[in-house]
Amino acid sequence: MSGRLEGKVAVITGGASGMGLATVERFVEEGAAVVFCDLVPETHKELAARIGAGKARMHHARRKTGGPNDGHAIARRLGNGAAFVPADVTDPDALGAVIDEAVSRYGGLDIMFNNAGIGGAEGSVVDCPDEVWDRVVDVDLKAVWRGIKLAAPHIAKRGGGSIISTASIAAIIGFPGLGAYGAAKAGVAELTRVAAVELGPQSIRVNCILPGGVITPLIYDSPLAEQAVDPDMVRAALNSAQPIPRAGEPLDIANAALWLASEESSFVTGQAIVVDGGMSIDARRGTQIGAQAQ
Repeated sequence: MSGRLEGKVAVITGGASGMGLATVERFVEEGAAVVFCDLVPETHKELAARIGAGKARMHHARRKTGGPNDGHAIARRLGNGAAFVPADVTDPDALGAVIDEAVSRYGGLDIMFNNAGIGGAEGSVVDCPDEVWDRVVDVDLKAVWRGIKLAAPHIAKRGGGSIISTASIAAIIGFPGLGAYGAAKAGVAELTRVAAVELGPQSIRVNCILPGGVITPLIYDSPLAEQAVDPDMVRAALNSAQPIPRAGEPLDIANAALWLASEESSFVTGQAIVVDGGMSIDARRGTQIGAQAQ
């Protein structure tokens, strides 16, 4: 099937890498006009000056202008179906400008995908620094709330549409060292349910996706690590981490987002859809972890 989003206008946050980039490409392929945002490589020093070095270190500093994760370069590659607006999603004016660009450039808004996220290497609940907790929650939860808040009125004007957010299986499994991340993602799942009830009368569907072990830069090129690792090494490590014997790929999440964005899911709302190859339902996983710890 092709053209599943023909005539639709979408905004995707965190669209310059990983699951966001795969979704930008997939939506454009299916006929949508897409406005996406992300941080641009050359603004890391400005980000550090604005929010502090401790918070800024949660974001990528190794990306290159003109490289595969430069939003401007991605938009040029995709052509007229995509436009890039640099933005820190925690800045209300910047996020509002992304949505306004979609409305002014393409005439409205049908789909909002709150995908931008950060996380990793927080330390324990006891040891996590306040600035790390605050930044993770600001990006992974508060910006999702604001994306829903800003997008919903525009989507309502089109007679309804779809709001999608990226949560995580960390919302439903206790991962040591990911207290802020897991709490934020669990918040996204509950926010999804509340917004679905509130916005349903306007024919706005609200759902979230809970990815498992997906090969994205957040895993193999963590901003908190001194250098990137080979993605294929991570794939090999994840091959046996869930019942389906392969790692998750960004396209797996993009395809789930495509279904939620399309009319094929027109009677689905308030759902937290797990896309993890079975990791979260495999009781053997706990047994294996326990055996390794002994």
